[in-house]
Amino acid sequence: MLCYRHCMARPYGDPVEIVTGPIPAQSPFIPLEAKIVIGVVAPASPEPIPMVLLPGFEYRLREWRHPQTHEVHWLLERRKSTTVADDE
Repeated sequence: MLCYRHCMARPYGDPVEIVTGPIPAQSPFIPLEAKIVIGVVAPASPEPIPMVLLPGFEYRLREWRHPQTHEVHWLLERRKSTTVADDE
């Protein structure tokens, strides 16, 4: 992305934890430690819910490890998409 005037990256926010599980079938092309996405954690639901990706936003996945168990967890973060104005 090219920015011509006072362009600052927008921060990512609204992180949600992604619930993952083992892949049900083995394949020589999929590493054993790979996981499948089940859904995201939501305060209003006891079960993981499907992820909803909204237009006009950019998303990124961020890995973090639990400080005591060192288990890998994933966070999905979003930010409002930036648009570049054409001066020409």
